[in-house]
Amino acid sequence: MNPTLENTLVLIPARGGSKGVPHKNKKPFANGKSLVERTIETALSVFPPSQILLSTDDLEILKQGAAYSISLIERDPKLASDSAGMYEVMLDAIDKYPQNEFLLLLQPTSPMRSKEHVLDALSLFKDGDDAVVSMNEPKGHPFYTLFEVHGEYATKWNKNEIVRRQDLPSMYDVNGLIYLFRISSLKEKTWTSFEAIRPLIVGFNEAIDIDTQDDWLFAEALISISQNTI
Repeated sequence: MNPTLENTLVLIPARGGSKGVPHKNKKPFANGKSLVERTIETALSVFPPSQILLSTDDLEILKQGAAYSISLIERDPKLASDSAGMYEVMLDAIDKYPQNEFLLLLQPTSPMRSKEHVLDALSLFKDGDDAVVSMNEPKGHPFYTLFEVHGEYATKWNKNEIVRRQDLPSMYDVNGLIYLFRISSLKEKTWTSFEAIRPLIVGFNEAIDIDTQDDWLFAEALISISQNTI
């Protein structure tokens, strides 16, 4: 079975608190709608409202979601703390909406996500896959760039004899743009333990995830550039 608009639950997780960028999920972004509102509208460009679920601990974010007539979960406080994991949030959503076969996780902090990214993930998923996860090429290959610091000195993390870039295996950074999971697989273990993860390769700028104020400003600049070039 493959994901469809009828058997896929779209989960938008949005905490009210944030240390790096206070209130980042609910405040206006790029002089417009909030990150939550942008994410909901992207989801609605593909899925019916009945298949979209907003999970949050914040009343203002709940109000933003209610304006779109999507499903809402007022998250338990223990699932909204800094120590709470996304895996537990996903299992909570699956338990409350058990009629679905697939889970599409759309984190609001990826503002460059488009309708096309969502459609690409759905079409990429094949029989036997556990997940489709968005990835991008790193700025530098880890075989060259990763070092460990022990005491006063840094040593190469992975000592090897490979020196030519063309001889290195392809490696990618996982970003938060798209996660599409088979729910039966997700119930068994966390997605990083899956053996059949199909990559959705995206560009570096598309992959930006807002965690700091610098990320916020860079993402706003990208949005401004894209709007001025249309």
